[in-house]
Amino acid sequence: KAEPLKDKIQRCKDLLNDNDAWVCQQQLQKIYQHVLILDLEYALDKKVEQELWNLGFKNCIALLQNQAKDRKNPKRSESQAMLSWYLEAASGFYLTLLQEICTAFDLDLPFRRKGYIYGCISPWKAVEKLSTPHKSSCFYACQYCLVHLGDIARYRNQNRQAELFYRHAVSLSPSSGQPYNQLALLEASRGDKLGTVFHYVRSVAVKHPFPVATSNLEKILSSALNDNLSNIHEKPKLNAQEYIIIFLKLQGLLHNLGDLNLAKCYVKSLSGTLTALVATESFNSWRLIQMLVINLYTLHHT
Repeated sequence: KAEPLKDKIQRCKDLLNDNDAWVCQQQLQKIYQHVLILDLEYALDKKVEQELWNLGFKNCIALLQNQAKDRKNPKRSESQAMLSWYLEAASGFYLTLLQEICTAFDLDLPFRRKGYIYGCISPWKAVEKLSTPHKSSCFYACQYCLVHLGDIARYRNQNRQAELFYRHAVSLSPSSGQPYNQLALLEASRGDKLGTVFHYVRSVAVKHPFPVATSNLEKILSSALNDNLSNIHEKPKLNAQEYIIIFLKLQGLLHNLGDLNLAKCYVKSLSGTLTALVATESFNSWRLIQMLVINLYTLHHT
């Protein structure tokens, strides 16, 4: 049933104005939702969850975002209203899917209230042929829902809510790189370059790294080398902000196998300033941990 619907959606050039394709998309969402519950192992093997996000939501969201940003679009306000509605619907879909997965497979997550508290009974309990998946697959499916709930919140500029979803995803599956990559995107939007590099490093240095994180890490470290404050390392003392700039420049040099003599100057400047910055509590413990993790990653990957 899914294949003809998928073909129709992929061939459609204007999903928003094609009623047939729009109906196909809704039907495809429902089919994929059922497959994820009825046979989770099969669904994950066929990457159903990825197709659900891309074909069911992401492509349409991206289209609406572009239309809402286009100042020359005469229907810009309509596109913005449609985007808000669509994001609300997507959030509701994934909250429901998360609830159904947890209820169907008796998952007890610390941050989730069970449905029976609200008098909700899962319809999947009556399904006799419900395939029992591995616990790790269940947690991955929950993490998948949480990551995309975070993405949707981020698209709605609800960054604190997005971070909460991403951190819940990390707690469920610490060995998966995707939640860390999404946290890096959040830090980048806040202008925190050290936090961005830290989370990209975490996304790469796990059992199941997120592929895009590698190129994202390379880009931000390369951009750190292009910072205009080229002679800042010659100052006798650095403040906390300057220290982070030099620290990231050093990481960029080492990552890209750059000028080692310049790297040596950076190390000397950083080493001579760190003690004073720690003594004056210019860096909190979390900042120091972030720099330590980045250093360890560089040590083992260069």
